[in-house]
Amino acid sequence: MNNVLEFQHVSLAWPDFSLKDISFSLAPGYIMGLVGYNGAGKTTLFGLMENKYKKYVGTILIDGFDCRTQESKVKDITAFISDEQPFFFEETALKNAEIFSPYYSTWDMLLFRKYLNQFEISTSTKIKDFSRGTFLKFQLAFAIAHHPLLYVMDEPTAGLDPVFRYDFLRIIQGIVAEENASILLSTHNTSDLDKIADYITMLDNGRILFTKDVETLSDEIQNNRNERVRFQVSNLFKKGRWN
Repeated sequence: MNNVLEFQHVSLAWPDFSLKDISFSLAPGYIMGLVGYNGAGKTTLFGLMENKYKKYVGTILIDGFDCRTQESKVKDITAFISDEQPFFFEETALKNAEIFSPYYSTWDMLLFRKYLNQFEISTSTKIKDFSRGTFLKFQLAFAIAHHPLLYVMDEPTAGLDPVFRYDFLRIIQGIVAEENASILLSTHNTSDLDKIADYITMLDNGRILFTKDVETLSDEIQNNRNERVRFQVSNLFKKGRWN
């Protein structure tokens, strides 16, 4: 089985920050949590996947397509969800769908309308007037409608109340189950990862400290078999199974 996401020895050097030999992969149908302190490099990794930065060493593949040289195909099969996606905020959700849907080979307008209704999103309200939670749900409805293989989510639940976060996590678990999609999710709400993650990748100062499945990580920390990892994780995670 091919991996849906592969970072192969990716390095990037800026005057004030660098990524150093980043390598990890994610198979279809799994959820990976990407964690680390602010400034560790999580958002930069996502920017590389979106082809915002091109001057790096190494290779990033999504379903075998190169993020740097096959951008249109990558974006056809990937959903990027964050506060900074380039929608037309003076337009409604439906108008944005009309504008952007031609760029997706598997766009399903009926499915988009179904999820707008399910998420109780107004079809007459401009996006600029959405709450942060409603904007997140809109992005999720938009993403589902083009059937991506990979969802990339940068701090999607930050600042949202626990009830909303619970509903959101339930929704993305359903996506994985129904469409065999994969999710790469960065978050500081580590209790979210307790509930849904299959794997954890931890970044620190532009380097990967580890990639582990959650059961192995939990076992190592609870049984003190890896003191270095225990120190790193317990100082990052203030609650959850790893404390």
